[in-house]
Amino acid sequence: MATSTALNAQAAEQQSAAPEQQTATPANDSDIVVTALRRATSIQQTPLAISAVSADTLAKQNITDSQALGRVSPSLVINESANGGSRVIIRNLYATGEPLVGIYYDDVPLSGTGGVSNDAGGTQPSIRLFDVERAEVLRGPQGTLYGASSMGGNIRIIFAKPKLDSYEGAIDSQITTASESSGAIGRQVNGMVNIPVIDGAMAIRAVGYYDRSAGYIDNSILNLSRVNSNKSYGGRLTARIKPIDTVTIDLMGVYQDRKGAGTSWNYTEYQLTGKKFDQSLYIQQPQEDRMKLFSGTLNWDVGFATLTAAGSYSDRLLQYRFDYTPYFARYQTTNNTGGVVTPYAGAGTAIPGYNAFLSDCNTGYVRGTTCNGAGYQQLVNGYGNLSTYQPQSNKTSTEEVRLADDRHAFKWTVGFYHSFRKNFTESILNPTDPVTGLQAYPIGFPTGNTYTVGVNNTGLDRTIDDKLEQSAGFAEVTWDLNSKLSATAGGRYFKYKKDTTSATIIPSYIAGNTRQAPLTTGGDENGTLLKFGANYKFTRDVMLYGTAAQGYRPGGVNQTLGLPSYAAIYGSDSVWSYEAGVKTAWFDRKVVVNLDAFRMDWKNMQISASFNNAFGFITNSSSAARIQGIELDTSFYPIERLVLHASGSYIDAKLQGDQSLPDGITQCPIPFVAGTTGCATISAGKKGDPIPYSPKWTLQGSADYSTPIGGDLQIIYHADVSYRGKSLTTYNLPLYAAAYPNGPGGTAGGAALYTLPGFATVGLRFGIEKDGGRWALHVFANNLFNTVGLTSLTNGQASATSLAWRYNGSVIRANYAVTTAPRIVGIQGTAKFR
Repeated sequence: MATSTALNAQAAEQQSAAPEQQTATPANDSDIVVTALRRATSIQQTPLAISAVSADTLAKQNITDSQALGRVSPSLVINESANGGSRVIIRNLYATGEPLVGIYYDDVPLSGTGGVSNDAGGTQPSIRLFDVERAEVLRGPQGTLYGASSMGGNIRIIFAKPKLDSYEGAIDSQITTASESSGAIGRQVNGMVNIPVIDGAMAIRAVGYYDRSAGYIDNSILNLSRVNSNKSYGGRLTARIKPIDTVTIDLMGVYQDRKGAGTSWNYTEYQLTGKKFDQSLYIQQPQEDRMKLFSGTLNWDVGFATLTAAGSYSDRLLQYRFDYTPYFARYQTTNNTGGVVTPYAGAGTAIPGYNAFLSDCNTGYVRGTTCNGAGYQQLVNGYGNLSTYQPQSNKTSTEEVRLADDRHAFKWTVGFYHSFRKNFTESILNPTDPVTGLQAYPIGFPTGNTYTVGVNNTGLDRTIDDKLEQSAGFAEVTWDLNSKLSATAGGRYFKYKKDTTSATIIPSYIAGNTRQAPLTTGGDENGTLLKFGANYKFTRDVMLYGTAAQGYRPGGVNQTLGLPSYAAIYGSDSVWSYEAGVKTAWFDRKVVVNLDAFRMDWKNMQISASFNNAFGFITNSSSAARIQGIELDTSFYPIERLVLHASGSYIDAKLQGDQSLPDGITQCPIPFVAGTTGCATISAGKKGDPIPYSPKWTLQGSADYSTPIGGDLQIIYHADVSYRGKSLTTYNLPLYAAAYPNGPGGTAGGAALYTLPGFATVGLRFGIEKDGGRWALHVFANNLFNTVGLTSLTNGQASATSLAWRYNGSVIRANYAVTTAPRIVGIQGTAKFR
């Protein structure tokens, strides 16, 4: 155990914001004090499955953003999205829709942008991890204390707070290169300064960063190199004000800005030729992800309890472009796609949406062409190469008030939470320049409520305004029945209301929609979440615990082009989780072993489907799922200066029954037949099918050693390995394996087209440090063996939006993948000032 003094000092700072004290640095991560229960507890005395890593551990593994936390916690998987952001998965809870795992910037919940497919869980933001006190990963539902979108758990990033009585600063700089970047150099600089403004009463802490990655993805068609070279910068300004001993006010402002490009690349080309990281697209896919965040927290010791009041406002803009040419080009008689798509040979009257076009043309909305099949063909040909541009904004305000006391045998927390989120998305289809691949935006929009063919070539312009308001009251109590046995019970009443307003300014007739004035659809839902638990302390180093807890996430409204109205609304889904675990420390805490087993029953699952095999929507599964597994988290300190960590999970996640589409929607043919409309594609899972993107095994390990060499100098050595087992990208694998027995261009087909192989990545770090990190110089390598680890794979044969690609005179539909970054090596220098 950590010493009582160290624990009490840290607990005071975290829970009641007592006067600033110099607290001892934890001897190891098993000594960390966490606030996962909304009160300070030692991690080994916290009765839930939780991993926590200190700033020192993050630095040793060169973890600089939240997307890399999968290297330090069992059953945590973070998949980068090709269009920006990422999806966080804990315990194999994977599905589109609202997030299944909450991400907290201190105490501020963050969310992704919904986009046209309502997949806010797929665009969760990454967080820079510099000047961090610790990172906490809570596994399993946290519904009573944290509310919606924490069905799988939470990630909490706790930043260092301003120190009221001391000046300090730090700088961290890195120079890197990637194995596929042709020698290009990346650079990164982070800096921090802490300034007491009024000694003992007020201080500010400023953090800034700049990061320019080398990039490693090329585009051979447009003759562009390193298209995914990112540039990001931003900072964080915090202030701590302590007017009296019992009151602490923390204020924070954050700005992050990242400019980059889509990261998917032609995996089929790699299989056929060995060429890696080539997009081979006819368009460029630039991205920007910008976030502003402001928050304030009051902690007030009112005598019988601690009052906490927190409020925040965040404003995030995510905008990206991607190729939708193939879906529309099949109906063009002119060749707009570099000679890859066969010109359309049918009649214009047979192109989907002809009747809608004819109606708009006859009423004068469409001008500049004839109101017949030839005129419709002229309009379709004018689209050219179409790039989709989707700017998405997320503006969220949150307020929470809590009253808590943990100074007696009966510990309690009560609170109220409210949030209001406004997601706004605009989806625009515009032609691109065939030479540069840059989107021509804006070409022009209807004037006088008319659309002129040959002048306004925009293929679609629609808007989606989505509002989600949530409110909740919650309470949780823990009663220490005696010195060994404690019991916990909690509950949360929640209510949410969701309204979605959509409008179509310029219709896409082929996609099956028409002009639409703003139309609002929505609904509301309320309910309760419960939690029960107990823990028994055999000794101060051995604790057994068990919990039963619920979690949920809100439903929503689909805005899919052409989708029947009765399939527009989908409901919330929820889990009941049952968990038992043991936390132990042995041999004077030289060995720490934590083990847990769990089962989760997931009902009314939100799953994704595809209308016309091109436009995603969400529906509730007709089958529940069961997820069960075990997790192990261990640490070893066999000799002085040697630290070993090993953790892992084995999880089995399967459907309990067969899935089907909503009544009234027909299944698209498999294999998909080009030109088929009015149908939907769902992988129609069968009983016993594993949940997609759910590896059975995850393993993590690391070793750290240091050698003193005199003069307060030491040499440090670090190695880490992370393994993710294989997983599938679809339900009902036999159906799809039979439908696509051969891969494009002779590559592996069948099951291989829907399988993500298991992979491991290895990291090394070596350096010299002065006086406990006063200054240091390191060399490092991430993904040492240059592993190509697939995190997502799109089957081009089955997709109506996959770009055709020419290989050895043949035209094939390639598979596109998002993968781990290649080997990155670098030099890092750090310095701290006091």
